[in-house]
Amino acid sequence: PAEGVPACMSCHGPRGGGNPAALFPSVSYQHAAYVAQRLRNYRDGKETYPGAEIMSGVVKRLSDRQIEAVASYVQGLH
Repeated sequence: PAEGVPACMSCHGPRGGGNPAALFPSVSYQHAAYVAQRLRNYRDGKETYPGAEIMSGVVKRLSDRQIEAVASYVQGLH
């Protein structure tokens, strides 16, 4: 909250299962390295498909260290 970043669960659900009706994908069980790279891609503007701007806006304030922490957390969701 201090960074102005919404909680992942607000879109991806409390266990990372996603929200199919809103087209928010499941993120649970993803490998931390994969999640971290995708988050960096969003932050750095390398993801350009329709809808990517949502995640780009969410992660633009995150440092690499914060991205690593989020990725580690996501990997543990079940």
